[in-house]
Amino acid sequence: MKKNFVLFLTFNSFLALNAQNVEEKIAAKACECLEKSSKITEDVFRDCLTKPMGELILTDKDPKVRESINTVEGIQGMILRVQGIISKKCPNLVPEVIENKDNIFYSESKDKNAQNSYIIAKDFMRQNNYKMAVESFQLALKSDPNFVLALDDIAVSYRQLNDYDNAIKYYKKSLEIYPEGNFALMNIGVVYTLKSDFKTAIGYYEKLIQYHPDNAEGYFGAGKNYFMLKDDEKALDNIFIAHIIYTNENSEYAKDSEQLLGAIYQKMKSENKEDLFKKIAEKNNVKIE
Repeated sequence: MKKNFVLFLTFNSFLALNAQNVEEKIAAKACECLEKSSKITEDVFRDCLTKPMGELILTDKDPKVRESINTVEGIQGMILRVQGIISKKCPNLVPEVIENKDNIFYSESKDKNAQNSYIIAKDFMRQNNYKMAVESFQLALKSDPNFVLALDDIAVSYRQLNDYDNAIKYYKKSLEIYPEGNFALMNIGVVYTLKSDFKTAIGYYEKLIQYHPDNAEGYFGAGKNYFMLKDDEKALDNIFIAHIIYTNENSEYAKDSEQLLGAIYQKMKSENKEDLFKKIAEKNNVKIE
């Protein structure tokens, strides 16, 4: 049964990719609009995305494409997928604020002592000596308390030592400095999942989706935690989007999303909810025969 479902998902992933045609058209129109703008702000970016979206979807001959935006979730999912395509089709036209923040916050420390201690700490991490790594990261942070890379990596080290409370403490400090930090948002979600605090984990994964809508990890993490809370519908909405992104990127993680979809399918089938599974699949532009 499990093997059959893998084949089923692979086939429907192909159908999902075909359903991306309208999203590709929207992204192309958005890129054309952005090229005409002298200064690309987040407002201009949003306008160039939403205008062609309304025009192309409402005039599409396929009724299922029009039906895909009949819900708030459908609209949000469409916007997020199109944003992901735009970031690949015309990355130089994405607002500078979005593009440059990682370069600013995920950079070396300007304090030489902090940077030297950080380099030593990373060496300890490579040796799996996380206790010594923590000590060196502490020295780095003493010299530069706003050193985001050191905050993120000391949190990783604490997590490896199963000290989840300190890991969370430092991820939160990192997010106070850089709220959009994808590394901290993704990994604090992981730690809360390990602590079985699934609701809090979802909150951070949804922030990751908000700031990085083309990052499949946000959807996958949220979906996994919704599944743990037995909210199968929200789990599916998120995992389908993650699976589409992973598949489009030819990511090896598509196997993980496919496996989780298989688990949800088997659970819902055993509960006589197979029709609901298919309905949610179709809402996410995945047609199931």
